[in-house]
Amino acid sequence: MKVRFFLAILIGIAFLTTGCTKSADLNELISMSKDIQELYYEERNSGEIIFDGKVWAKDNQFKYEVTVYSNNEKIDTLGLLTDNSGKRTTYRIQNPNASIAPSTGISGTFQGIREDSFLRYIDRIGLEKAEIVGAEEVEGRQSVIVRTNTSNGVDPSKIWIDKKTGVPTKIEFAENEKIVTSLTYKNIKIGPGSVSDKEFEVPESALILE
Repeated sequence: MKVRFFLAILIGIAFLTTGCTKSADLNELISMSKDIQELYYEERNSGEIIFDGKVWAKDNQFKYEVTVYSNNEKIDTLGLLTDNSGKRTTYRIQNPNASIAPSTGISGTFQGIREDSFLRYIDRIGLEKAEIVGAEEVEGRQSVIVRTNTSNGVDPSKIWIDKKTGVPTKIEFAENEKIVTSLTYKNIKIGPGSVSDKEFEVPESALILE
């Protein structure tokens, strides 16, 4: 009887320790990116309408470009630039050979590197619900797979987080348990020297929209 009781206690401790360890590991993983002030990355989505995005961020400077495709044909590139003074410029680089009309533009206000970049998905992870469910290499980066247990189509249902830097390498959105789309990140650069000040200029070939 004593042996059974002792085993039951050991099993209970094992489960409790495992749960605490996973929570601590996830918290540590999330905290790794908290001091990032400079970064660059590229992104591509899955789905019928494909786009490639590029993000440059450094202190109060931010630039986002998205290239839109239709049937694997590049239509145009839309850009949004915020400089150190807070001035915002939107622009377009149109493909003159595109067979369909380009998009009208993009809009938004700069709210900070974390809120406007892929780091916002890290900040929105709820430790009380999220759990580590595996590991996988994404674009050459060993990543931990975190299930957020969110399925509202707005916040990621799964996030792949780089083990070394704590930034996302992939995110997946689901609604009613069905995968809606995913974003994969590549060519990620983080830390001082990742982005040149020259990157925060409107390309010469661009048409200023606003």
